[in-house]
Amino acid sequence: MKQVNIYPTSSIKVALEKLEKNQVGTLIVINKNRKFLGTLTNGDLRRAILKTKSISQKISNHYNKRAIFFIKGETPLKKIEKILIKEKFDYIPILNKSMKVIKLFGNKDCNKKIQNKKNNNEIDKIKVVIMAGGLGTRLEPFTSILPKPLIPINGKPVIKHIIESLKLGGIKIFWITLNYKSILLKSYFREIKSKEKINFIEEKKPLGTVGSVRLIEKKLSTNFFLTNCDTIIKTNYLDIYNFHKKNSFDLTIVASLKKYVIPYGVCEANKDYSLKELNEKPFYDLLVNTGLYLIKKDIIKMIPLNKKYDMNMFISDLKKKNKKIGIYPIDSDSWVDVGQWSEYKNALELLNY
Repeated sequence: MKQVNIYPTSSIKVALEKLEKNQVGTLIVINKNRKFLGTLTNGDLRRAILKTKSISQKISNHYNKRAIFFIKGETPLKKIEKILIKEKFDYIPILNKSMKVIKLFGNKDCNKKIQNKKNNNEIDKIKVVIMAGGLGTRLEPFTSILPKPLIPINGKPVIKHIIESLKLGGIKIFWITLNYKSILLKSYFREIKSKEKINFIEEKKPLGTVGSVRLIEKKLSTNFFLTNCDTIIKTNYLDIYNFHKKNSFDLTIVASLKKYVIPYGVCEANKDYSLKELNEKPFYDLLVNTGLYLIKKDIIKMIPLNKKYDMNMFISDLKKKNKKIGIYPIDSDSWVDVGQWSEYKNALELLNY
């Protein structure tokens, strides 16, 4: 359970990385003697991130010290199964009498009837809209020849990386909005004879980063993902969906933790212009919008028909209407923005799958 165990002195960043890698949804907090201290779930961790706005803080004040556990042989399996389902836990720790974890009891350990009930999730019914109609001016001169979604990364177009990442998360139905160099994009998918269920929406004029969604309002699922065509994210999409649904959000923004370091000494001055303090290379932990969203279908009617309408305008209008907007944080290593040259070069090294 290497990627499941964690020490209370570990940072939020380390915890998030472990959760992304193990795909379990739960970390077991242990002491130096490997004795059980508690659990840290996706929910615990994301609440900590939103509260502290820092990824360097320790998890010691954020894990569940009163987590449910069972000692092996002391509780009937049927009772453990009922609690697992009722409380919607990913796993329940099973300990020996020395308080060391010997097993994580999860869905796979339940009888088949309960397994089927728990596995009946809605992720495979959710549709995704990929906004691929932009000019891609930040990637010129490449985009004067190719549309941004077809810019290659390690021999594969950006949009193919995006679709494959979403497929790994259980997404099966795709809508792609087109405008700039749309013929080339359609030709690409015809040539590769894509096995995915891909539908196209062609804009007669540029409709911004969310405007074209209104054109397919009746085609979308109750909740649907929307993503930019230069955002590649490796994460658990079911977790995002459950987070969105559990909190009854109208719109969920997937945000990446980014540490920005100012490469200079920063001077803080007093009112008389004398030096108050010199901060050498200060850094800031920020939550950056990745360009991936989960949207409730009900709010699409707020998007004007056949008018250019960007996501920042949409979010502003939603706030004015007191709609509920959530933030789902992910680790910086789970997100690559290939829409600008500096990040594109990083993507060539990071995307080796």
